[in-house]
Amino acid sequence: MAYAVVTIKRIKDQAAFQEYAEKVAPLIAEHGGRYLVSDPSPEVRDGEFPYARIVIVEFPTEERARGWYESAEYQAIMPIRKRAFDANIIFAREFRR
Repeated sequence: MAYAVVTIKRIKDQAAFQEYAEKVAPLIAEHGGRYLVSDPSPEVRDGEFPYARIVIVEFPTEERARGWYESAEYQAIMPIRKRAFDANIIFAREFRR
């Protein structure tokens, strides 16, 4: 498994955020992804969480995760994302021993 981990620093435009959310969900599904977490207020037990939201999406493989992010369809909605919010987006692999 591979994961896209998104920490949203701040939401700049709520309407654009909603538009992006509606457009990105089907693209994630098309690439085999599924939302595991979308939380605007995770419980912080130690340290700080200086973000407006965390989102974690699971993909069956790293290639499918990259395929989603690099797809022409996702690139087409990226300007909406950048208008809607500031974020960090990282890809992480499942822990294997």
